[in-house]
Amino acid sequence: MQLVPIRRKYKYQKLDRIDFETGRKYVVEEGESSIALPSVTTILDGTKDKSFLQAWEQKVGQEAAERIRNDAATVGTHMHNVVERLLLNRPLDPPRTWLQVKGYRMGYTLVEAFFQDVQEVWGSEVPLYYPQRYAGTTDFGGVYKGHPSILDFKQTNRMKKREWIEDYFLQLAAYAMAHNKVHGTAIDYGVILMVAQNGEVQEFTTCGREFQSYQDTWMRRVAEYEKKRAADKAALEAVEPLGEERTDLDGGELFLPGGPHVVD
Repeated sequence: MQLVPIRRKYKYQKLDRIDFETGRKYVVEEGESSIALPSVTTILDGTKDKSFLQAWEQKVGQEAAERIRNDAATVGTHMHNVVERLLLNRPLDPPRTWLQVKGYRMGYTLVEAFFQDVQEVWGSEVPLYYPQRYAGTTDFGGVYKGHPSILDFKQTNRMKKREWIEDYFLQLAAYAMAHNKVHGTAIDYGVILMVAQNGEVQEFTTCGREFQSYQDTWMRRVAEYEKKRAADKAALEAVEPLGEERTDLDGGELFLPGGPHVVD
């Protein structure tokens, strides 16, 4: 018996992922050609104010900051693994490290707190793209509390205030817009489900005019990113004109002879 009904309503295109030093791109098949589109997280990272993060790194030290980031990423991966496998009714391997134990515990805490309100799963780790602009993978598409929704699952060291997490809402807006554009939906509800390492949980939702405002802000961030990348490309070509081999600065058809390694 499944905890939540799975409804395969939409056909999601599998997207190959390419990681560059400058960020992540996804390869999208559009007609007879392929195009490499920047990821949602790469766009957000490339257009946000990093002064607070830089101040934190200076305070704790670069080595400690790197360790904290790596541990958080590992715990988050295992937390997402629990949630994804429970959503899709798949078996879960036993934990083999203490960070994995922590991630599993946080994942089960999130599921217990919120998943009775999940009525329908369209997909978990859903690949999405907005034609010609961006692509990415959302944690969840389906029905939550009666609303067609995009959900994002977050782990944190401490509870967050709503005003601290605008970029999380912009992620939801980006994925909702992509889903609506490609699959003809009208998703107008975004949810952030968050669990802290001490077991506390939080739910943040956005809809209606507020969600539309986040969508407008998101598209401005996309335009800002595209402008920056175009300027970077022009500066690079001014120093050394590009040959036949394309670089990650390109935004058109993907030509990567012997290029970066593509992973699933």
